[in-house]
Parts: sequence; structure tokens; C-alpha cells
Amino acid sequence: MRLALAAAAILAAGCASTPPADPDGKVEVVWMRVDDAQRVCQGLSGRKEFLSILGCSRWSAEQRRCEIYAPAPRSEADVQRFATLGHELLHCFEGHWHDRWGRMNDAKTRQASVHGDSALQRIDPAPR
Repeated sequence: MRLALAAAAILAAGCASTPPADPDGKVEVVWMRVDDAQRVCQGLSGRKEFLSILGCSRWSAEQRRCEIYAPAPRSEADVQRFATLGHELLHCFEGHWHDRWGRMNDAKTRQASVHGDSALQRIDPAPR
């Protein structure tokens, strides 16, 4: 139960850009396995984060490519890392699907960065 609550809270943080409509609907998703998501994601965003970062994603409208930066799960029971991957993957397909506090965004907000924004997304751990 505690693990499930932690996973749900993890899914409630982060942000993303949405792929623009494409006639064939193809999007390339690439998982960049990183050991230190905090360092890598801060480097990609160019800003210092005060909260611990579990993963991030970056959308390239020109290439229709979404890159996910997150560590590999250590085992099939590593719920936190699997949740991070799923969270970032949802950003690749749905864009800004939630606000900073984990509330679902409406369709207009999800599409906010479609027009050429190569935004960096991050996922923060659940507050303790």
C-alpha cells in the first residue's frame, strides 16, 4: 500500500510538451538510460533544481522525437523507476498532462508547447 501511494505521488509531478499532429501519427521515443537523472536533467534544462529529480523528457518537434532520461529499473519490483518511465512516456504522448501539483490539465494546456517548444520535462519525488 505504501509503495502504491508513493508511485501515485511520483506520477503527480513533472511537465511536458506535446507532439504536434502528424498525418501518419509516428513519434520516435528514445530511452536514454542515465545513472544520475538529477545531474543530467539539470544539465539539459540549464537550471538548478532544489528537489530531487527522478527523470525527465525532452521533445523535438523537428524530429518528432521524444527522449526520456531516466535510470533503468534494478528489478521487476522497482516500482519507482518503472513509474518514472511510464510518467515520462505519458508526457511524450500527452504533453503537459498535469500541473506542478499533480492535478490533470485540460486539453488546451496540454497543447501549450506544441508550436516548436523543445521543453525539458522533469519528475520530482513525492513529498515526505
